Amino acid sequence: MQSTKFGTNIKISPIKTLTDLRKCHEIQRATWGYTDLMVFPYTQLISAAHNGGVLLGAYDGMDLIGFLFGYLGMSGAKLYLFSQRMGVLPSHQGYGTGTLLKLAQRDQMLRQGIDLVVWTYDPLLGRNALLNIEKLGGFVRHYVRNIYGTVQNPLQVGLSTDRFLLEWELMSPRVRERIRSNTTRPLARDWLDAETYPLVNYIAWEGNIPRPIATELELKDDILLVQIPPDLNLIKKNDLSIARGWRESTRDVFETYFQRGYAVTGFARSTDPRTPNIYKMEKGELANSSDFPSWAHGVKID
Repeated sequence: MQSTKFGTNIKISPIKTLTDLRKCHEIQRATWGYTDLMVFPYTQLISAAHNGGVLLGAYDGMDLIGFLFGYLGMSGAKLYLFSQRMGVLPSHQGYGTGTLLKLAQRDQMLRQGIDLVVWTYDPLLGRNALLNIEKLGGFVRHYVRNIYGTVQNPLQVGLSTDRFLLEWELMSPRVRERIRSNTTRPLARDWLDAETYPLVNYIAWEGNIPRPIATELELKDDILLVQIPPDLNLIKKNDLSIARGWRESTRDVFETYFQRGYAVTGFARSTDPRTPNIYKMEKGELANSSDFPSWAHGVKID
């Protein structure tokens, strides 16, 4: 698989050389600001790759500029891939490299006879939601509190590491339609202006900083909309207490409605600093499918 960025080809292939394996350390530090304690060592990466997992690199010419790492897991009798980490150098972000890595991961898993990939991501990060929900067709039914505990890196300091657990059913009609579609992804302003579905939470603006002010936890409509900030990092830089308020209020929303059988099935992105990103939650086949994975229940690290 390949994509074009400024006239150069980004190609995806397995990582095989010791030099590139060690460069994965550099990519982790550059992408997340990780200390050595948080960096996966190359020995662990290659061991997982040799035992049914995934270790793919994104190459700009001969240079490794991104990687994806995952390992096999099991819930009951169900075998799946847990996609642990994907990073792309900041200089190459925003050009579809992550999508290419994920599609190559899908191809490898299907060749191995595995049709399910799961991973975690921060529900308040819109860029990740756009890729995971809209472009790849994943969905979410589980919210896990503070799963990684205190993480000492610039992107996480000050907030608990709450995460969505995303399920990517590789051969589902939903996934096949999303990865093949060239249609325009939904915009948050369109969803807000349409007023078709009720909002679960409400916000007030202080300049370009949105602050959560109220939530509705008793709604029963089949489809609901949940607002999240357009730029969480901007909020953290200006007022960490507001960022924590977003974490706590959206935690209540997602935990409450997941318990009632809703699933996150859609995402609309913001295109200006005064419009929130928006998740779509709905009841239906996705929310009521098999109860997987079992470890997602009750995982709370305080």
